[in-house]
Amino acid sequence: MTATTATAPTMRGGGRNELPPHLDDNLLTPRFYTTEFDKAAKTDLDIARKDFEAMFKEMEADYNLKHFDRKASLERLSELSPEDKAIYESYLVRSVVSEFSGFLLFKEISNRFKKAGRQELGQFFTFLARDEARHAGFLGRALKAEGINVDLPNLGNKRAATFFPLSWVLYSLYLSEKIGYWRYILINRHLNDNPEKVCAPLFDFFEPWCQDENRHGDCINLMMRCWPGMTKGFRGKLLSRFFLWSVFLTHTLTVCERGDFYGLLGIDPVLFDEEVIIQTNNTSRNAFPWVYNFDDGKFLEMRVQILKAFRNWRESSGLAKPVALSKFVSLILRQFALPMQKTNAVRYG
Repeated sequence: MTATTATAPTMRGGGRNELPPHLDDNLLTPRFYTTEFDKAAKTDLDIARKDFEAMFKEMEADYNLKHFDRKASLERLSELSPEDKAIYESYLVRSVVSEFSGFLLFKEISNRFKKAGRQELGQFFTFLARDEARHAGFLGRALKAEGINVDLPNLGNKRAATFFPLSWVLYSLYLSEKIGYWRYILINRHLNDNPEKVCAPLFDFFEPWCQDENRHGDCINLMMRCWPGMTKGFRGKLLSRFFLWSVFLTHTLTVCERGDFYGLLGIDPVLFDEEVIIQTNNTSRNAFPWVYNFDDGKFLEMRVQILKAFRNWRESSGLAKPVALSKFVSLILRQFALPMQKTNAVRYG
């Protein structure tokens, strides 16, 4: 799971926002989420029974049961410089927090379903939580190989949870899983073509890993189809626009602001960001009623302008800072309003 949504409307819980090493607190920091669990427990599976049973069997098969070998060495290659070590460690910390936040959310949803007597749905989300926990544990072991111990069991108690309505959670989770899939698979393909850039054994595990992300996105898509009101009419178009825009914007800022990691792998962060966004937007045609129209190139071109404006705002001071902020806000709002295309996504009801 990849934490990609920067919006944080409501904070609940007693978290003190304590962060592990290599992670500062800002809008791009991975977060923990909570939602309308009682409403989620009312999901109508009858309208999706055949597809649900097929997806349930696929998750139950646990194709990656033996993939994340606990005996595999995750030590870094010795030729990494101190600077590159810090870049690699920062990536690991952000990733483990993202995966663990997904585990906590899926586990809580699973528990709430079971308490409400929805055993099938409870087990379904147990499968998703299983995968996220496996990813987080694997990344945690990689961090331990670097001498960094992230206290995962207590991390959720140290970070305040962000509340999202159920529709927001499903839209953002779908994009989180699918954009994570494209990030991992594109990195994997690049490293297969450029094996000299594989700076750590961790990356040898990316290909099957990304398939977990892909399956999780399909699971969330099925849940969305069980709530047809989420994808119909003006509401569906607005939710599609907002979450595609916010996730793509956050991805651009995160990838390009942390371009040193992609440089370590020999990847151009701006081109990588563009390809991830194109592929995720295209994949979203299977779930969302609307996606952005990239035919005229305006959305992708504005990414570069937005990135420059964001950096200018971050670096400015005094009276220049609010002027720079207004330019940045103006650009992202113009991008938000760009044309969209209606899709033929399958919907029930």
